[in-house]
Amino acid sequence: MFTHNRLEELGLMYKIFKRDQQTLTLIIKKMIPYIEMRGEKIVKDEAYLTDPIEYTKKLLELKAEMDKMLDESFKNDMKFQKGRDTSFQNFMN
Repeated sequence: MFTHNRLEELGLMYKIFKRDQQTLTLIIKKMIPYIEMRGEKIVKDEAYLTDPIEYTKKLLELKAEMDKMLDESFKNDMKFQKGRDTSFQNFMN
């Protein structure tokens, strides 16, 4: 669902499972590698490394896309925000 940007379906899943913290943790554990994979593609792309403006633009676009997903699908749940932040820290290091 992450790969195909199915925000509505992710939102329904969140709505169903938000009372079960273990299930939310499993969803976050799937979200983190997805964000890391997307970020690593940008960070390791030679074309972006030679063009700092495009590199920054792509990272900001990814951040905006993830923020939209957190807002629309996960109602800005703090646990999902922390997962997003962890993902960004991981691929930036």
